[in-house]
Amino acid sequence: MIAAVVMDLDGTLIESTDLWRAARRDSAATGDEVAVHESATDYVLERADTLEPVPGAEALVHAVAAHVPVVVATTAPARYAAVLTDLMPGLFEPVSSIVVGDFAERHTPIDLHRTVLDSLGMASENVVALLNSTSGLLDACTLGMRARGIPHPSRPLPRELAGVGIPVSPTHHHAAVTLLRMFRTEGVIPPRWRLGKQLLAV
Repeated sequence: MIAAVVMDLDGTLIESTDLWRAARRDSAATGDEVAVHESATDYVLERADTLEPVPGAEALVHAVAAHVPVVVATTAPARYAAVLTDLMPGLFEPVSSIVVGDFAERHTPIDLHRTVLDSLGMASENVVALLNSTSGLLDACTLGMRARGIPHPSRPLPRELAGVGIPVSPTHHHAAVTLLRMFRTEGVIPPRWRLGKQLLAV
């Protein structure tokens, strides 16, 4: 039975991918990898008021969090996540926890997924990983999580993911509908629960 859902922050919930790309270009000559990462974070935070949720992200989070804990995961530092939670309370209010990375300790996305599982204290097969990167999805599968792709509208995921058993939701609305149907099938919500009513806001 699904007991929790973990979601990517950048690109899945927040329209931030282009800003991070610009930040890394701007910071490329600032020193070693850690210094570049810190400089890029400063660059993004100086422009954080330009960031917005991905269309449909807020409705997705609210729909899922009404039934199971939602964990947001990011390899960005805690100070970045803290600013976003202040700027977008409607998006983050239903979130149970945010797990952040520590670039200085070379934490990788798979390390982040392990931390999420440790923090939840749940078996990996009971956790859905809703992610927008191929590497992250494959890492989640490696750990036994139930991976589901949700690409950024301008950056589709490769079709080959289906060949390794990773389904892809083309939109946030599709992801919400699919997860709620899974909740009903697996007994998270009652079999007679009406899907349409729940999704009015999605």
